[in-house]
Amino acid sequence: MTDPTFQGADHFILYLDGGPTVLKDFEGGNVRGEVAAAGTGTSTGDLPTKNISSLKFEPIVIQTGISMGKSLRDWIAATLAQTSPRKSGYVVAGNADCKATAFRYFRDALITEITVPELDATCKDKAFLTIKFNPDEITYKDGDKSVLAGVVNTRNKQWLCSNFRMRLGDLPCQHVSKIDSFTIRQDVTLETTGDFRVSGREVTKLEIPNLKVTFSATDIKPWAAWFDEFVVKGRNSQDKELSGVIELLDPSGMEVLSTIDLHQVGIFSLSVEKSGVAHTADASRYVAELYAEKMGIHFLNV
Repeated sequence: MTDPTFQGADHFILYLDGGPTVLKDFEGGNVRGEVAAAGTGTSTGDLPTKNISSLKFEPIVIQTGISMGKSLRDWIAATLAQTSPRKSGYVVAGNADCKATAFRYFRDALITEITVPELDATCKDKAFLTIKFNPDEITYKDGDKSVLAGVVNTRNKQWLCSNFRMRLGDLPCQHVSKIDSFTIRQDVTLETTGDFRVSGREVTKLEIPNLKVTFSATDIKPWAAWFDEFVVKGRNSQDKELSGVIELLDPSGMEVLSTIDLHQVGIFSLSVEKSGVAHTADASRYVAELYAEKMGIHFLNV
């Protein structure tokens, strides 16, 4: 049965391969019909007839902390490894009493976006990954008032926006203070097979985003030397590109929770950071814009 109030629930849990992941937020996952018109409607009083020609399923967008279920971690890692696995599962919505009020089942979903939030040494907010996936089919089911399992997990490790560090080749990165949010995208195309009302999806390509990194002027000399060599002098063959990693840390800064590997990294812009005042700049910090040809993610101590 259709439940238009699903997004207004107090709790959401994603189940993949039987394993739960508590969600910070949930959006989408609605079913809609596509309207088609038949006839020309050119004769007097002869209006085109309309009907529902096919079903469309909105992408599902979830937010989750770093301590997600193993099945979701594996799905994300495999997507970046370009094996393009499809997953079926469901999301259960719960009320304030942690009882199931509605279910949304999905079939043969592909991850289409993985968004890492802005990492900022001055921000103490909790950090969450945003995952978008497109199912081939979604069905609704009423809740059964069963108690949600796993809503509270005292073993979950917190990840804050300020808990990160970066390494890139032999460049000094100790004073990297911010990495802008970035989104890895997997493009898919719709292909109608079998039941004309339901279309399937096929992967076309994986898009690796550029990175914008802010660091202290203390380290500008080696970064500027790399920019001069790589961009100005044009010595930018693949053997001149660098490898690196973004490490996501626990609140103590001692334990690495996850790593985002950066492969074949090049620089294409280096500038003084713009300040909040119009037409002025802050020479105490610089911004480097980088490209990467490949990224991978590893969930370690989560």
